[in-house]
This record gives sequence, structure tokens and C-alpha cells, in this order.
Amino acid sequence: MNKKTNLKSFLLISVFLLAIGTTAAGKIIFVDANAPGPTHDGSSWANAYKYLQDGLTDANSSAKPVEIRVAQGIYKPDEGIGTMPGDRTATFQLINNVTLEGGYAGLDQPDPNERDITKYETILSGDLNGNDVDVGVLYYLWSHPTRTDNSYHVVTGSGTDETAVLDGLTITDGHASSSGGGGMVNIGGNPTLRNCRFSRNSAMYSAGMYNWSGSPELTNCVFSGNSVEHFGSGMFNSQKSSPKLTNCIFTRNAAEVIGGAGMSNHNSSPTLRNCTFKGNLTLGLGGAMCNERKSSPTLTNCTFSGNLGGMQTGAMNNYDSSPTLNNCILWANSPGQVCDHNSTTLISYSDVQGGWQGEGNIDADPCFVDAGHWEDPCNTPDDLWDDVWIDGDYHLKSQAGRWDANSESWVKDYVSSPCIDAGNPGCPVGDEPAPNGNRRNMGAYGGTAKASKSPANWRSIADLTNDWVVDSNDLKVFVNYWLEAGECIPSDFNRSQSVDFNDFAIFGMEWMGGN
Repeated sequence: MNKKTNLKSFLLISVFLLAIGTTAAGKIIFVDANAPGPTHDGSSWANAYKYLQDGLTDANSSAKPVEIRVAQGIYKPDEGIGTMPGDRTATFQLINNVTLEGGYAGLDQPDPNERDITKYETILSGDLNGNDVDVGVLYYLWSHPTRTDNSYHVVTGSGTDETAVLDGLTITDGHASSSGGGGMVNIGGNPTLRNCRFSRNSAMYSAGMYNWSGSPELTNCVFSGNSVEHFGSGMFNSQKSSPKLTNCIFTRNAAEVIGGAGMSNHNSSPTLRNCTFKGNLTLGLGGAMCNERKSSPTLTNCTFSGNLGGMQTGAMNNYDSSPTLNNCILWANSPGQVCDHNSTTLISYSDVQGGWQGEGNIDADPCFVDAGHWEDPCNTPDDLWDDVWIDGDYHLKSQAGRWDANSESWVKDYVSSPCIDAGNPGCPVGDEPAPNGNRRNMGAYGGTAKASKSPANWRSIADLTNDWVVDSNDLKVFVNYWLEAGECIPSDFNRSQSVDFNDFAIFGMEWMGGN
């Protein structure tokens, strides 16, 4: 075969592979509220659809997969072909095998394909008539008369699976007056959400997201400033819902009566990892989270701080439920941290203010960089609803180095948090930077690339009781796990998922050591 034939074959194969790659990538639809037209068929930024509903209609009838790229701007569910202006039932229905991406620069910028979800915010708004006013106090948000003409559900994920993706959008101003989910409702839906924000949604119950027998997966999402009369201002899970949340934040959400301003679970079992609940408020029970009716949430490396409850607990209130917390920090919540009613909350390797019985638990100031605080600008101490939450920084102070978000660099402190290297010794350190002491930190940054670094000779991996010394008390704990197998077993020092003589050898080397 001569060189010309080889070149021809190579070109044919290249074209064939390129065609396969293009087919696999699927169709791209462009949406830009500022597209000048005159053609609006979604084929390019210049010819982008002006309304997101038109892009979804196109995607629904197109061969899958489809990617919808949405430029910065505000998009409302009642806009587009086939919709009626002011229709409160109109919603952005997610579609299987369709990815909806916000944060694109669009035609207003030199590079319309530039994507930055903060700089080029894409907003899905339920304020259909554009008449919402800033009520100032979260309590009044859910009942304010200017919201009675807003969308019932801005986004709907019902009936979808994990291939229905929502990425980089802000969902705001939904108002579910009687049914839940002003921002988003998932009835039997399991969509995937990344980098999304749910803000200023309101409802009688479940303002931000309502999951009914649904199991969405959320990563890097924020629930902020949502308001309800009853359960779960940020998220309400019911009827055996089991959402998975990673690195999500619940802050400044308010529930007037029942509680669970951040999250409320009824007969549901969500899984939360590296999540933060801060500055949530209720006059009822459980400022951050309320679990009822045989709910069994699992929380790993989560932080609760600055949450207020009008009755009993600021962090978590449980009725006939069995939450499990591991490697968590519950500090500075008022009037308390956890309250059980016919419930059993299992907490281990966590820092709980006031103490909590459980393996490896401590009761010590976590030494946050800034714990945040509430301010009362109206000087009315008996009225929580006009208080303002001033946000903090929940990285752990460290003499070896901790991440500073303002300077985007590592800085050193004069003290070190007792929560560093105090997590479950059997859990892998994940992405924690060196030096990490070969042991995970407690709190929302534990196991991540922004975990605070470990000072020299800090906690021993064999200090199973977290009392700063390896002695007979730790030996008793170690023996209790002998020959057990599985993930994150405290005595599994080498993380082989079984406790054996290799782990005992490590324990022996650490015997009577400590700091």
C-alpha cells in the first residue's frame, strides 16, 4: 500500500471517527434573551431562542442527547410559544437525556461561549409580573401579597432520571401556595443538579425543593433565603425520598411554625456529605433540620452553626427517627444542638457543643475562622424575624495552614482546631492536602482539597477516643472492631476495609503516644 493510499485511509477513518464523536455529543441548542434575530431557531448564539421554553420544546422533540446552553439573563416559565402570560401553572419541565446549562456570556460579550455562573448569572424566575418587592424580613416572604401571582413551581423534575441535568442556574421567586416546591418539585423524579442556587422561593411548606418519592442528586448547590409557614424551607423530603447532597449549603432559610428551616424529612433518608447549615431560623423545632416519621438521614462531614430554633433545638430535632452523623461539627446553634423524641440519633467522631454520647465525640470550641452571628438592627430581642444573619467562615484554624477564601491562598494561625485529624480514623483522607496526619478532619471541609492542614505531632490515628493519648481506652475500642469488614471502620487504620493484624501493628506503634 503506497503513501497516498495510507493518507486516504487515514483521512476516511478520521472523518468517520469525527462523525461518531459529533453524534455522541448530540445536539446543542442556544438560548439568549438578548438574541437580536430575526431568526430564532436555537441553532447558534446569533439565532438563539429568546425564551427557554422554546429551547425545551425543541429538545423534547429532538434526538437525544441534547445540551441547552442558556446565556445570562432572566427567563420565566410563562414565556414562549404555547404559553399564556401570567399562567402560574407554567413550569420548566426537565427532560431525560437533556442537559440544561446556565452561566454563558451570550451575545452581549466578546466571547458568547465564555461560561462563568457567577459573572453571567442565568436566572429562572417565577416572578411572572415582575412586581415582587423586597420584604426585608424572611417571615413575610411566604405570605406577601405580591407573590400570590408567582409560579407554583419554577422547575419540575417529576418523572425524570439522572440523565435530566440542571447545571449552573439560579431558581428564584417560586410560590407554591398550597402544594410544595416553589422553586422545584420532584414527584418520583431523580434529576441531577450541579452548581444551582435556590433563592427567595416561598410556600406554605417546602419552598426551595420538594421531593415526593424522589431521589435527585445535588452537588455544589445553595439554598438561601427561602421562606415557608411549615416544613422544610430549603428542602422537604417525603414518602421515602432519598436525595444525595454533596458540598451543598443551607443558609438564611426561615420556617414560621413547624421547623426544619434548612431541611425537613418525613419518612425519608437523604444522604449528605460535606454540607453546611448556617444561619437558618424557625419559631418551631429544629432551626436547621427536622426529621419525622421514621426518617433516617446519613450525614458525613457536615457543619451546623448559627441556626436558631424557637423551641428546644437550633440544629436538629427528631421525632420517631434515627439520624446518623459522622465527622460532623454542631456548634453555636441555639437553644441547643440535637433533641430526640422517641428517636435514636447516632453520632460518632463529631464535635457537639454540650457533648453527646458516642465513639470519638468531643465537646470543644472548633476554632472556626469566623463563626458568623445574628444582628438585631431594630433592637427587638423578643422578635427573631427582624434579625439579620452575618455570614462566617467555617474553615478550621491551623498553625500548619488553612485555606483563606478572600486571598485564595493558604495562611497560618496562632492556634489549631481540635477538630483537625479528629474524624473517624478508618475513613480515607480523600483530597486533604499535606500535611494531613493521615486522618480526616471533622466538619464540612474534611476530606476535601480545602481541609485545614495538620500541625506536627497532632492527633494520633490510633487515638480512637479523641482524648489526645493512645491507651487502654483506645485498645477497648480497637478490639470491638476486630475482624470486622466494611468501609470507614474506626480500627481500620490502613483502610483495607478489614480490621486485622496489620491494623494492630499500627496500633502498637502508636501505643501510649499522644500530644
